[in-house]
Amino acid sequence: MAATDIGAISRRLRLRAIWAWTFFASAVPAVIVGQGFVGSSERLRDVGAVMALIFWLFGMIPAIAATIGAFRHWDALPDRIRLLAVSPVLAVSFSFSLGLLALVFA
Repeated sequence: MAATDIGAISRRLRLRAIWAWTFFASAVPAVIVGQGFVGSSERLRDVGAVMALIFWLFGMIPAIAATIGAFRHWDALPDRIRLLAVSPVLAVSFSFSLGLLALVFA
């Protein structure tokens, strides 16, 4: 295997993590706008939820790519790049855990 440039890998992982956070953040206004149509039909409210799901799914692609890349080069990466690369997947797993706890204890 050829020698890898850790600077290029760090930039690539940082870019993927930033794109993941951007898509995750874009899902929030879609949900807020969708829920803002309270007096309207169910179908119109569902548009916001579908758009949020699409943004969220598009955000999972770079999040998983950044996490896999970080695990592949874990020992060579600086600590701040490691944390940034795995933070989108950690946030998603934390959110799922909170949702599961809310369902269990509700």
